[in-house]
Amino acid sequence: MLKQRIVILGGGTAGWMAAAALSRFLPSQQYSICLVESEQIGTVGVGEATIPHIRHFNQWVGIEEAEFMQATGATYKLAIRFQGWGTANSDYYHPFGVSGDMLNDLPFHQVWWWLQQQHQPTYPFDHYSFAVQLAQQKRFRFPSTDIADVASSFNYAYQLDAGKYAMLLRQHATAQGVSRIEGKVQQVLQQPNGDISELVLEQGMRLKGDFFIDCSGFSALLIGQTLQTPFENWQQWLPCDRALAMPSAADVDPAPYTLSKTMAAGWRWRIPLQHRTGNGLVYASAFLADDAAEQHLVQEVNETGFAGASIKALRFTTGRRQQSWRHNCVAIGLAAGFLEPLESTSLHLIQLALEKLLLYFPVHTAGQSIVSTSERDAFNDQMATEYQRVRDFLILHYKVNTRSEPFWQYCAHMSLPDSLQQRLALFQESGQLVAYRQGLFQPASWLAVLLGQGARPNETDFRLQAAASAPYSAWLQQYYQHLKMQAGQSPSHRQALDNSSRSSNAPPVHSLYGYREASAAGGRVCVR
Repeated sequence: MLKQRIVILGGGTAGWMAAAALSRFLPSQQYSICLVESEQIGTVGVGEATIPHIRHFNQWVGIEEAEFMQATGATYKLAIRFQGWGTANSDYYHPFGVSGDMLNDLPFHQVWWWLQQQHQPTYPFDHYSFAVQLAQQKRFRFPSTDIADVASSFNYAYQLDAGKYAMLLRQHATAQGVSRIEGKVQQVLQQPNGDISELVLEQGMRLKGDFFIDCSGFSALLIGQTLQTPFENWQQWLPCDRALAMPSAADVDPAPYTLSKTMAAGWRWRIPLQHRTGNGLVYASAFLADDAAEQHLVQEVNETGFAGASIKALRFTTGRRQQSWRHNCVAIGLAAGFLEPLESTSLHLIQLALEKLLLYFPVHTAGQSIVSTSERDAFNDQMATEYQRVRDFLILHYKVNTRSEPFWQYCAHMSLPDSLQQRLALFQESGQLVAYRQGLFQPASWLAVLLGQGARPNETDFRLQAAASAPYSAWLQQYYQHLKMQAGQSPSHRQALDNSSRSSNAPPVHSLYGYREASAAGGRVCVR
């Protein structure tokens, strides 16, 4: 039987994630996988923070957590801390977990806002999250699988060295039979029907393939330059178009969260790893000159740790290819689209594309690949929805602000996509948020950002009109104290990292927000 020849163009995290996933699930008797990359080109490598789904991917391809932590210099991540979003002085966390619990079948955020309207004392909304309590105290523990335990209401991810992660994936993929070719593509040849037939490398080597995966980054050599797939520009809603990245010394006491701190025309990130700290700045060149942005980043980094390395500059256009899969080519990673790393979604979109690709992978019969139009359309439709919903969630951060700088005023007053406008209108009128059937960020995430940045609904749940506020207020106080005490009894993040290279007691991946959220009956409390 002739094997189907799969060619992956580009290494880096996207290319080697693709190689590891495909070699794990496609039978080697039927498929050959070859990855072409050039050390001269290098990778972007500015994204080092993840969301909990990466744990599922690692389990998927057979990477143990202890091996992963040691190989990538990873730290644990419980949340993103947002400083200066909303108002210049705002400070809140978007946790990997829910805040509060259902009270008499009433959404917690409705009760919390109603108590504030009743002038009852409450803590900030995010303080009712177990993940936030851990993050604030720089502590870490694994989630509980007992849904009666408050420690079942959260999940965790990692902060990692993307370059080291790509090398780890490369080791796993090549051990599973993936071949690697060093070289730069000089020419791409196509068949009369438009399908890609082979790559001609600079050294003269010709690499034929039946199916191609474009992981060539922003150059999008196959999906863009060769197949001329249109690019959908979202710069009108996400006006940042520049990024600077630079490392600094490792923190002695690293935080188990990623920091996102605003500035006059963008925001900076701080990501603590075991061996260094990742720093970066995302900004809009229409509102800030490049040299001023560089000076700002160096000054900020020097305040927290010596900036001992050169700055890496990146220019980008936010948006996506109108089709991620055309002919016999699928684009994954930056070749498919770019959304700034505000919510650490870059690796997740790669992972999701690979999951969908394996679901709809072309049939291989009699030595030929048969690409089904319906399956290709389903892949493109689903990826378009995922990109759009991540886009809307990122726009939300910029839109809900009351800052005075020109950049932020532009964001506050810009028109919105209809999909986001409708969602915000529903929340403003009633405090309701409908869960997506398909889409990454669910109501817990939207509430964290909306309430953290000062947005408030006009009305609360009508069922609270006849309720007495004292029992609810007392329950919230007790719940907060219980969370804080339980978090305080957990190991420090430093201790957890020191133990991370040993046999892990991490529970299996269950859901983004923890075991309690995933249980239909879990965590409901009756207040009288």
